[in-house]
Amino acid sequence: MFRKINATTISVTIALALCLSACKKDDNHNYNPSAPIVVNSFTPQQGVTGTEVLINGSNFTSDTSKIKVTINGVPLKIAGVNDHQIMAYFTQKTGTGPVVVTIGDQSGTSADKFTYLFSYVVTTLAGSGNAGFADGKGAAASFNFAGVRCQLSVDNNLNVYVPDGGNQRIRKITPDGTVTTIAGTGENGYAEGDASSAKFNNPCGTTVDANGNVYVTERNGRRIRKITPDGTVSTYAYSSGNGGNELTSVVVNKTTGAVYWSDFYGDGVYTLKNGTVTRVINYSLPCTITMDAAGNIYATHYDAQTVRKYSYNAGTDSFDSGVVLAGSGQSGWVDGVGQAAQFNNPWGIAMDSKNNLVVTGLGEGRNSNCVRLITAGNWNVSTIAGAGDAGYAEGTGSSARFNGPTGIAVDKNDNMYVLDMANNRIRKIIVQ
Repeated sequence: MFRKINATTISVTIALALCLSACKKDDNHNYNPSAPIVVNSFTPQQGVTGTEVLINGSNFTSDTSKIKVTINGVPLKIAGVNDHQIMAYFTQKTGTGPVVVTIGDQSGTSADKFTYLFSYVVTTLAGSGNAGFADGKGAAASFNFAGVRCQLSVDNNLNVYVPDGGNQRIRKITPDGTVTTIAGTGENGYAEGDASSAKFNNPCGTTVDANGNVYVTERNGRRIRKITPDGTVSTYAYSSGNGGNELTSVVVNKTTGAVYWSDFYGDGVYTLKNGTVTRVINYSLPCTITMDAAGNIYATHYDAQTVRKYSYNAGTDSFDSGVVLAGSGQSGWVDGVGQAAQFNNPWGIAMDSKNNLVVTGLGEGRNSNCVRLITAGNWNVSTIAGAGDAGYAEGTGSSARFNGPTGIAVDKNDNMYVLDMANNRIRKIIVQ
């Protein structure tokens, strides 16, 4: 069903429909290709997928096959037109932007922007909710995150890679929720080779490179492990002491192939340069990192209560000292712009296709069992799912509940996956 608008608009819509029903397709009917297309107004000015919008203007055509309406390049479905009105509706998310009417090679653009209202629907992709080990589909599968604050990842085929710390295994979830084990015997330890005989020491983070290799950080093993598509496990990097204290997340620069990881107690972000583990960012207690297409790194910082950006210089292969994008430095749960916002020990972080950041809280008794959105450019922080308190509930936006949502990943469709640590489930947030 489409989102209905007010009674006045409905009356106009009925009158318009009667007029449109009498109009025959005629690409010359009242349309002058030598005159501009004008978009004067539209109503309503905000809505979700399914919303009907009535567009008023001039020099339209009555032929629905000749006219196109878009917002941010995303087409709306045309319900009917005449020479000065168009009725269209949303079939998919468009984002906020002006309404553009196009006929042939001419376009007219509204002065005002339509505000698209995203909704965030939280479901459970996999996990029974009980700590244990079982492969299977959906609720038939079991995880044991055992208090290990983990970061998961997703590939271009929408497969999710989960570090299952309590089970000492790496798990894979297909889009239909089927969970399998891709590496690990279930024993804590260290062993290379075939995935079925490999051992891990509290796997904590995963990422996937352009060739399908999966990189895994170990919370206690001080290693970055690599799992090739044929199931061979090896050590990509190892460090004792600084640079190998609690490896919490890992990312890959898909342009250069460089692998970076956050070391919580190593106070920085590290990489492998010329065979040597090297600290490239020096800042206290980085929890989780993510990377944009330009190679810039974004990090949550536990004690600082902030989200920071570290800009990458490809010429010198180095990062700057970073700037605060969001967070006042004081513990709290406050939405707002940039440093007016507050976090309660932010943990997980990921980036969507529009360079917006999503951040999850640590939970563990803190009022941070929620997912926050940081809008690119203005760095406005808003809460999109959960309400801070711990629990378990499906639902939309603030009606959903999490318990320790420490890890988050975003797929190519901008849907999100959350490692709900204390609930031993993987949650999916569908963006509509």
